Amino acid sequence: MEAINLEGHSNPIYAVVAHPTKKLCYTAGNDKGIVEWDTDKQQFLRLFKPVAHTVYALEIVVQHNLLVAGCSNGDILFFDIESGMLQFSMTLNSAVFCIKYVANKKELLLSTDAGEIIIININEQKIIHRFASGTQKIRSFDFNVALNILATASNDNKVRLYQLDDYTLINSFEAHNMGVGAIAFSPDGQVMLTGSRDAHIKVWDTQNWLCQKTIIAHLFAIYQITFHPHLPYFATCSRDKSIKIWRSKDYSLYKNLSIDKKTNGHRLSVNQICWLANGQNLLSVSDDKLLKMWLFND
Repeated sequence: MEAINLEGHSNPIYAVVAHPTKKLCYTAGNDKGIVEWDTDKQQFLRLFKPVAHTVYALEIVVQHNLLVAGCSNGDILFFDIESGMLQFSMTLNSAVFCIKYVANKKELLLSTDAGEIIIININEQKIIHRFASGTQKIRSFDFNVALNILATASNDNKVRLYQLDDYTLINSFEAHNMGVGAIAFSPDGQVMLTGSRDAHIKVWDTQNWLCQKTIIAHLFAIYQITFHPHLPYFATCSRDKSIKIWRSKDYSLYKNLSIDKKTNGHRLSVNQICWLANGQNLLSVSDDKLLKMWLFND
């Protein structure tokens, strides 16, 4: 897999998100702004600001034409994608690490450094519900509408499962020996993957929530797991500077994208990854201040 380097940040990049219907993506980190990129022409377009604090999470809400940013001080910034202007903002009492929009419920979910899940109604511009999912950082969460499940990954080593419709706790279990930092449901909902500071990936059966397989995947903490939009692969990234592509059918390694393997890999920790909607490219951001756009060849 070949990578194109896109330069535009002067500090580490912590978040990347791809627009689901347009040839655009957005990156943010320690800089005082959010960068918009043209993924077709592989070039910088513009800067969204003001952004006063480090951004850890980004989400696009197509239904409202909004780009949402979660910051280290608890700020939640809502930018209009067309104009690039800040529309409104809210502030929590702790850092925001993950943001996802549940379209069928018309709710924006956020996780925080304090172990809370926050639910926001964008139309009303207010928090409509919040609950503690443990007492430690929730770096990641995922949901599956068909299963009616919200799953949170906590720094206390646990995964907690909630009913997505009313957020009732239905299960809680210790998933790893160290903090859980990444979680993702497979597109068919049959399995859930978790990644941890222990560098392992675990495969969980969503019928009985038993661990089906453990993979020694990386050398250091795993920061994200993301499934390919339509092919049987998933990607992981880690503090060990590598990105790995895995086959979903048997969990075997397909590609190791790292400097150690003589690819055009990142020189420092890889903090987030995401697929473009067409599935032909994987985006990655790093402490090395680069956005990389990888061409995926099945």
